[in-house]
Amino acid sequence: MGLNFRNSTSETIFVAYAYPDFSCSPVNYATIGWYRIEPGQSRQVWSGYAGGNTFFYYAESDSYTWSGGYYTEIPNDAFNQCWDSDCNDCRELGFRRIPVRSSVRNYTVVLISSSSRSKKGLIHLRTALPTKPGKRLTRRVPLKARKLAPGRPVLAKRRAVPKRRRR
Repeated sequence: MGLNFRNSTSETIFVAYAYPDFSCSPVNYATIGWYRIEPGQSRQVWSGYAGGNTFFYYAESDSYTWSGGYYTEIPNDAFNQCWDSDCNDCRELGFRRIPVRSSVRNYTVVLISSSSRSKKGLIHLRTALPTKPGKRLTRRVPLKARKLAPGRPVLAKRRAVPKRRRR
C-alpha cells in the first residue's frame, strides 16, 4: 500500500512530494525529496494507506518539469521539512495536487513525456504530462489536511539534485 511514482520517460527523474503532517503549522503539510527514479522504474514514496489523503508533487528531468500552482521553497539536497519552512539556497517550486479517493489503497503517478502514453479512467493511477513551457500558474496554498488512515513517508534513498539541474 502507498503512493508510488513511475518513470515512463527515457530520462532520470527527481521527485519531491508533500504529505499531511499535523505537526506542521500553519500549513499542515511536510515536503520531502529528492527521490531519483531511473527510466522504467517505480519508487514508493509513501508507505501505508494512500486513500483519502491529498498529496502534492513536483518532478523534473533534464528536459521536462511536472509542476503546478502550489508553491513552496525546496532545497537542492535531500530534505524533509514543513511546507512553509524558510531555507537558504532554496528554489521556489510549484507542486501539483493529487487528491486520492478514500477507496484506493495504492496510488501511482506515472510521469510521461507524450500524450500517446496516457491512460484514462483508472482511479488508482494518474498519468502526468510535463508542464508546458511558459504556462502561467495561479499561486495557491494547500488547504488543511484531513486526518485519515496513518501512513509514513519512505525516507530511504533520497538524493541531492545534480548541480546541472539546479535552476
